[in-house]
Amino acid sequence: MTLEPVALAVLLVFVATLIGRLPDWRLELGRFQLLMLVTFAAYALALARRAGWRALPRGGAFVVLVALAMRAAVLPATPSLSDDVYRYAWEGRVLAHGGNPYAHAPNDPALATLRDRDLYPRVNHPELRAIYPPLAEAGFALAARAGNPILALKLWVLLHDLALCSLLAWWCADRGGSAWDAIAYAWNPLVVMEYAGSAHHDPTGILWLVVALAWAERRPALSALGAFASVMVRLVALPALPFLARDWPGRVRAWAGVAIAAGLAGYVWLARGPGSGLEAFVNHWRHNESVFGLLSAAWGEHGARLAAVVLVVGIMLVALARRVSAVSGTRLLLRSGLLLGPVLHPWYLGWVLALEPLGPSPAWLLLSCTVLLGYGSFAPPPEGGAYHPSVAWRAVEYGLPCLLAVATRRMGAADRRTRGSSVRTQP
Repeated sequence: MTLEPVALAVLLVFVATLIGRLPDWRLELGRFQLLMLVTFAAYALALARRAGWRALPRGGAFVVLVALAMRAAVLPATPSLSDDVYRYAWEGRVLAHGGNPYAHAPNDPALATLRDRDLYPRVNHPELRAIYPPLAEAGFALAARAGNPILALKLWVLLHDLALCSLLAWWCADRGGSAWDAIAYAWNPLVVMEYAGSAHHDPTGILWLVVALAWAERRPALSALGAFASVMVRLVALPALPFLARDWPGRVRAWAGVAIAAGLAGYVWLARGPGSGLEAFVNHWRHNESVFGLLSAAWGEHGARLAAVVLVVGIMLVALARRVSAVSGTRLLLRSGLLLGPVLHPWYLGWVLALEPLGPSPAWLLLSCTVLLGYGSFAPPPEGGAYHPSVAWRAVEYGLPCLLAVATRRMGAADRRTRGSSVRTQP
């Protein structure tokens, strides 16, 4: 092992440790964001230099070891940028005590005996019933049985995230690349902070999406099980289904289609009705949007939501008609959904970042840094958790990656023209 990757790894873990020791990330938002910029600088340098490390032995093990160290550094931090983990813990508690979080919102009198002074006051949207699919709720219930449910949830997420890092390192090498390519996800500072620090449970679904994609052709039954598990954790995985189903044999496609349809139907039935968290999200929630803001200005709130769905479906149909691969099609739809949708929380980007090791996009990797402006601009916003970035700050957040995307595209076109000219002038 040469000094360069070790030095960068030490720097990443050191700065992650400093971030993990901050008492409150929201109250010290300026310091948090500045330290994150330092971490992203080291991360960008590692990405740029990784090609020279391909010949180094045990690259995959080193990538996962550094990923573990970074996550362990922020694991003790108390979640403050988001209170979602307290919602997970509450719903897990309800299930563990024989209740139904789909039937009763946290403020329902029927759950009064489960309330305490530590967890219940931190539960967001107490007027809404559960929004997460059943497999996610099962994970919450498992963690709720531990003496410290917040730590148990963090460890539950960490377990899946490290398994995901290991899987990506193997998949990158198996595809003819290098295990070092997995650092695009494994060492990404946003991923580390959102999942090991804030305990967002997305890796418990992302892992199974990557399983579904990695084994779509070689082990289609395992791929179908992975797709089912991912959708039953987060609906974010839905865009992958048309591309995966196209690659599965007919028998697998049939039973997987029935199982996923039945699971989704049961989930929607459970989550329906007044006080539904799912209906509130689909019809009303809006935060840190990009293209959706333009759609809303043109067609109004509900018209914009319909237009976003139509556009994503249209993109999917074109990709299917062009026989785009399952990986490329999933990346395309996930990216389109994030840009066209009404909500883009920073942790949503993990679904896109998990596929970046297969072909990193500088613009999307930059967005994983600038999206931190969704929490505020280097100072705690007076609105607290209700903060919504202004148009000016969203122009910075999304504008810088857009400029980088244009510059990267032009540089690539110029390079292709140069190579083409060189070939034509060969004797």
